[in-house]
Amino acid sequence: MADNAATASASATATATAVSLAETKPVEIKRSWADEADEEQKVDDKSPTATDINLDSLAIDETKKVHKFLDDPEDSNIKAVTAGDTMYASAKSFEDLTLAPDLLKGLYVEMKFERPSKIQAISLPMILTPPYKHLIAQAHNGSGKTTCFVLGMLSRVDPKVSVPQALCICPTRELAIQNMEVLKKMGRYTGITSECAIPMDSTNYIPISKRAPITAQVVIGTPGTINKWVTARKLSMSYLKILVFDEADHMLAESGFKDDSVRIMKAIVRSNPDCQVSCTVVVMPT
Repeated sequence: MADNAATASASATATATAVSLAETKPVEIKRSWADEADEEQKVDDKSPTATDINLDSLAIDETKKVHKFLDDPEDSNIKAVTAGDTMYASAKSFEDLTLAPDLLKGLYVEMKFERPSKIQAISLPMILTPPYKHLIAQAHNGSGKTTCFVLGMLSRVDPKVSVPQALCICPTRELAIQNMEVLKKMGRYTGITSECAIPMDSTNYIPISKRAPITAQVVIGTPGTINKWVTARKLSMSYLKILVFDEADHMLAESGFKDDSVRIMKAIVRSNPDCQVSCTVVVMPT
């Protein structure tokens, strides 16, 4: 789905890169993947109801010292490369992104954010601004990449339509659960539904043939389980607006989930070729 290519590399200091249309070079790795064993981690889809909060009261006093919730090194280098004529402007605040009030409430009240980190300031306008081009974001751990794609997914979902509209694929069970927790926290006031697609253990296993079609608006999971749901026609791709490959270099590695990832991509192209694709890559320390 990506027509242009871009390659990002890490220097001695951590870098953060956002590229509008790219594909990553597979990296050979050896690790314990999520779909090698059948286990289950339950995630509660219920979101607590909160009272209305006046967003004006959440404004940040610029005269006060701002607490850094995200680890952005002072010498971190950021660059943006775009394809085509679309121009993007960095976001100095979350208000610059014209987010829904319920999402802003989640960012300020639940996530305790004050302003976008460097990677968020560059990549969020690219993720959230039409014509929704494909993107790859590369940065070190703790820089805020998860917020970028979670906010992107929540922003694209129509809460009134009960079909899968956003899909995030992760290489490990633990990362899928972690991302789901962030999504539930950030989207607590939106009413958006979600489901975690991870391997189930034998005691709680439900045959795919007996599962009802997925109606959750956001699905986060591992490639093996997601591919099974897609193949069994339990997870529709027809209304998908955004697909995220978290740790894409691992996902597309020969020793990772390349085959399942390619199958899922082909299914999406057949059903919805206009789906936006976002990838994240972690910069490892040298």
